[in-house]
Amino acid sequence: MQPGTLDQRMGPLLDALEATDRAAVRRAVEGLVALAAEEPAVAEVLEERLRAAPRWPIAYALGRITRPSAPCVEILVRGLGSGDQDLRWATQLLLTDLGRRYPDVGVRLEGLLGHGSATQRRMTVYCLRDIGADGLEAVLLKAIRDPEPLVRVAVVTTLAKAPGVGTEALDALRSAAADDADVRVRNAARFAVKRLLEVGAS
Repeated sequence: MQPGTLDQRMGPLLDALEATDRAAVRRAVEGLVALAAEEPAVAEVLEERLRAAPRWPIAYALGRITRPSAPCVEILVRGLGSGDQDLRWATQLLLTDLGRRYPDVGVRLEGLLGHGSATQRRMTVYCLRDIGADGLEAVLLKAIRDPEPLVRVAVVTTLAKAPGVGTEALDALRSAAADDADVRVRNAARFAVKRLLEVGAS
């Protein structure tokens, strides 16, 4: 590739990352991912751009292209708490993929259960569920006491589908079914207990 050609090809894509139109941003990300397959320097340019402008679209593109740096992961983690549902789920899918490949991302997500926002904690449960991390049950048993009911619902529904749930988890679900302050959690926990007992009996 001749000098200057990469800048010429990346320029419009980088500009499009700043667009307010979601479709334009998606196209820009896909264009950068495709370009990075031809030219590894794309990742370096995006890293520089991320340092200057730590924004989600840049971090998302980087996470699609290469192993993300710690600052990139932090920006993605913030995306889990976004008020934009589409952005949250796109982030969840990407972090799940990254967590399967890079243990440090999974560790960062587990830590988020302890101090993230309510929305971040709920989305993190889904990430960890889909990663299938070692020790997931122990992590979820802590989160089943989360102060946010929707986080507890996410934990309960995840435990309901987890393979080989132990006695401690089943006892925690029974307790939630009987005593949780939120009816949504109680209903989800009752369903989970019923399902797990049926699976165990089959």
